[in-house]
Amino acid sequence: MRSGKKRNRGWAGKLLLALVLLVPVVTVHREYAKAEGELLKTGNYAYSLAPDAGQLPDKGAAGLVSAENGVILDGVMTTYAGWMGSATSAGTVQVVIDLLKDYPIGAINVVLNSPNSYWGFKEITVKYRSEAEPDAYYIAGKHARTGTALNNTVNLPMDNKTARFIVIDMKRSQPYQHIPLTDVQIYKGAGEEGAETSPAYTLEQMQAELKKDALMADKYGQWIYETWDGKVTSDGQLRQEYKAEAGALSNVKPDRKTYDQYGGIRSGGSYKSTGYFRLQQINGKWWFITPDGYKFILKGVDAASIWEWGYGTPYHKADGTPRQVFEALPDPSAFAPAYANDANGERVSFLVTNVMRKYGGDFEAKWESITRKRLIDWGFNAFSKWSKPRFIKDFPYIELLQDPMNLKRIQWTYDVFDPQAPSIIEAAVAPRLMQLKNDRWLIGYTYDNEAGWNADIVKTVLTYGTDSAAKNAFVDQIAAKYNQDLAAVNAVLGTSAESFDALKATSINIAAVPAEIVSDYIRLASRTYFSTIKGIIAKYDRHHLFMGASIVPTWRTSLEWDSAAMDFVDAFSVDNYTNDPSWIARYESFNKPLLNLEFTFSQAARGLSAINASTSVTSAEERGLAFQAFVEAQAANPLFVGSGWFSYYDQAVTGRRDNENFNLGLVNQQDQPYADMTRVMKTVNKGLEAVHENGG
Repeated sequence: MRSGKKRNRGWAGKLLLALVLLVPVVTVHREYAKAEGELLKTGNYAYSLAPDAGQLPDKGAAGLVSAENGVILDGVMTTYAGWMGSATSAGTVQVVIDLLKDYPIGAINVVLNSPNSYWGFKEITVKYRSEAEPDAYYIAGKHARTGTALNNTVNLPMDNKTARFIVIDMKRSQPYQHIPLTDVQIYKGAGEEGAETSPAYTLEQMQAELKKDALMADKYGQWIYETWDGKVTSDGQLRQEYKAEAGALSNVKPDRKTYDQYGGIRSGGSYKSTGYFRLQQINGKWWFITPDGYKFILKGVDAASIWEWGYGTPYHKADGTPRQVFEALPDPSAFAPAYANDANGERVSFLVTNVMRKYGGDFEAKWESITRKRLIDWGFNAFSKWSKPRFIKDFPYIELLQDPMNLKRIQWTYDVFDPQAPSIIEAAVAPRLMQLKNDRWLIGYTYDNEAGWNADIVKTVLTYGTDSAAKNAFVDQIAAKYNQDLAAVNAVLGTSAESFDALKATSINIAAVPAEIVSDYIRLASRTYFSTIKGIIAKYDRHHLFMGASIVPTWRTSLEWDSAAMDFVDAFSVDNYTNDPSWIARYESFNKPLLNLEFTFSQAARGLSAINASTSVTSAEERGLAFQAFVEAQAANPLFVGSGWFSYYDQAVTGRRDNENFNLGLVNQQDQPYADMTRVMKTVNKGLEAVHENGG
C-alpha cells in the first residue's frame, strides 16, 4: 500500500508544478486570434487506435506518423483523422505527439470539426510533459463539448510551459458516436528550446506514453489546476465549516405539523393506515400512503453513505503499479477506514478521509447527524436507492435486491428460463427479506438494475445450443405458435432442422425471425422474470411493495419487456438521466405508479465531468433550476409518485474503477454542500405534493 507521501519530483519538477498551478484549465473561443509565435510542425505522433476514417496517410495508421506528412499537424481544416463508432467502440481515443525536444509552448489549439451530426466528442483532455519529467504528465486543459455546433476548436493557453510530449484524450458521448480530429495547432512560446537529449521515440515508447498518468488531485482530492471560493486548504478550514454548519442546522427538525413521522403530508387528508407503505389512486392520481395513512411523494437521495464504493478511487493501475495522479494519498495508518479492497476493487476514499478530518472522533455519528439535518432542511424525505447511512433508522428508504452473480449470464442480464434461477435468487435474497419484513420505514423493494431484455438479448440467445434454457424456451414458444408444425417453423426461420430438438441445437439468424415472434418471446421472458421475483418477495415479506427493476427506458430494455412487467409490480421504476419529462408518455396506458430512481443534473467543472449533454448545465444554481423544471414536470403527472437524485456526493475527480468522475452530488467530496443548488431544491421539495395534487 502506498504511503501518503508526495512523490519525489526533484527541484525541476517542483518548479514546474508551481508554474502549472497558475494555468487556467481551459478557455474556449469560437473566434480565436492565433497565438503569436511559430506554429510547430515537427516530430512524430501515434494513435492508440488506428483511424478507420478521414484522410490518408493517417487513415489506417497503426505506426508512427511524421508531423510533415500527417494530417493533424498540417494546419489544413479539410483533412482529418476519424474513428467510427460501433457497439464495441473504445470509449476514449488518444494521440501522442513527440516534438523531439523541449519547447516553450504558448498555446495548444485542438480542432475537432464534425462532418455531420453523427460526429463529435463528449470531452477532451490535453496532457504534456517535458524531458525532465519522464513519468509526470500535467494537464493543460479539460474541455466538455457544449452546444450543437459541428465545428469545435478548444484553445488552451500554456503560458510558456515546457513540453516535448503532448497527449490528447478524446472521449465519446456514446459508443456509436464518430470522433473527428481535424488539427492540433501547437504554438511555440517565449523562451529557450531544449537540447535534443534523446532520440525520437519508437512506436513502442509512444504507446507507453499513452498509459502514463497526469497529476490531478491534491491531498483533499481536489482538482489542482483551479482555485475557487471555498476550496479546502487546511484541516482547520474543514473543522470550522463543521462548526458553522452545525450551528446553522441546530434547530432543524422534522415539521410534524405539516408531515407525519414518515413524511406524509397531513393537509392531504387521512386514509387507511396499514402500518406499512402502500399505493393508492385518489381522484385519478397515484400516491404512496404512509404507514400512518397520509399521502406521500418520494423525494429521495441515492447513495447517501460515505461508504458507497463509487465514491472511492483506485490508487493502483490494473497491473498493480501506483497511479501517478495524486499529489498525496491519505496516510493509511491515520485514515485506515478510507481504504478498501473487496468485490468492488481496491480503492481509497478522499471523501471518507475528509469526513474523518472534519468531524474528528466519532466521525460517523457526527456526519450522520449533519446529513439527516441537511436532508430534512433541503426537503428530501427518503433514501431512494443504493447505500444509505448505517445508523439512521427513522428515515424511509427503498431496498435494492441485487441479482446474484452465479446466475447464468446473457450479456448484461441472465437466463430467466434457467430452472435453477428461482432457487439461486431465493437463496440470495431471502435472508434480507426476512430481516426487513417488519420494518415500517421500508417503502419497498426493487430488484436487479437496468437490465431488461431487447432484441440484442434475443439475437444472442438464438445462437445458443440445447444447454441454454432460454434457447429451449424460444423453440418451445414458436413451436406452439405454429401448432407443432416443424415444416412451417423451418420455413419461417430459414432452417432445415429435422426435429424441434435439433432446432434447439441450431443457430438461428434473428433477421429471419418475424418481429411479432421476437416481441412475444421478450414478453414471455419478462413475465417469467417478474413473476419469479414477485413470488419470492411475497413468500418472505407480504408487507412491502415491489417496484420493478429500475429500467432505463431507451437502453437495455424494450417496451415489450416493460409492458409485460406491469401485471407483477406495484409500481414501475426507471433510471432516466434526461431533462425531458415526456418519457412518462411511454407508460401512461398502463395506469401504473411510476418512479424515476436515478436522475441528476451536472456541470463540467473543477476537473469533474458532466454525465451527458441533455443534463449538463453551467453552474450549481442552474443545476437547481434544472432540478426544479424536471421534478415539477414529472410530479404534475397523475402516475408519478417520486424520484431519487443520484447522488448525495460527487464522484472522485480521479475517477472510480470504471473512470466515471461525474459532478452528481448535492455535496462535494470535501463534504461541502452546493448551497446555490440546495437552496432551490428546498423550495421545490416543499411544494411538490401540491404540484402533484393540482397537476402543475
